[in-house]
Amino acid sequence: MSIYEYDQEKHLRQEREAAWEDGRKDGWTDGHAEGLAEGEQFWKEEKIKELIQKKLEKGQTPAQIADALEEDESEILRLIEEM
Repeated sequence: MSIYEYDQEKHLRQEREAAWEDGRKDGWTDGHAEGLAEGEQFWKEEKIKELIQKKLEKGQTPAQIADALEEDESEILRLIEEM
């Protein structure tokens, strides 16, 4: 038996392990990016809710708030319902 003999089982196992590791890394990267985007959206909405609350306390209407925050009135109404 030569030291240069090809071991097909070992080669296929190494390829599977490398592919699994690449897939794991890609999955982590995608999941991390998705989590960051969701977190950014969450905090944006929280900040807008704070501003809406302040403006409601001053007696502004949802239409006035939407205009001031440059958001759709339907989005402002949705956030008010969540609050």
